[in-house]
Amino acid sequence: MQQVAAKAFSQYQSELLAFIGRKVSHKEDAQDILSAVFVKLLQQNDAPDSPIAWLYQVTKNTIIDYYRTRRPNDELPQDLVADSKEESAFSEMSVCMKPMVMALDERYRDVLLLSDIEGMKQKAVAERLNLSLSAVKSRVLRGRELLATSLVSCCAPVVNAKGKVDDFLPPKNRCGKC
Repeated sequence: MQQVAAKAFSQYQSELLAFIGRKVSHKEDAQDILSAVFVKLLQQNDAPDSPIAWLYQVTKNTIIDYYRTRRPNDELPQDLVADSKEESAFSEMSVCMKPMVMALDERYRDVLLLSDIEGMKQKAVAERLNLSLSAVKSRVLRGRELLATSLVSCCAPVVNAKGKVDDFLPPKNRCGKC
């Protein structure tokens, strides 16, 4: 992990500093934020799936922390607050998700509740349900597919130009799962 961290950081260091510089007015503060991101990267136990996405997300969160600690009563820059709409849409949808999960067949429902809702590792789910790890992985994948189908048929996601979900359409009357 240390080598992956060092390589990713050195490769994207100047881009991250430029990104931070557009959000923070003082050069020294930008360098401090970049250092904090590097420390967080070094503290990671596992290599992230997408190092650049992870770096930018951690950088963005560190900038938010900077604004909160330095000026707790000031407004955040508008481009950092933009995710609140996404979070709102997803939190509203989460109310609808649990009944959809509960409507799944028991073999899919149990593994999804344990792995995705309770956050258990799939190996621990396999041990708890007395299943093989490959069976749990297969059921999680199939359960997610079934859940996605239910979600799309009930509350169609509104996808932006970048392919990210911005919002969900109101539930259709025929939905009945939420």
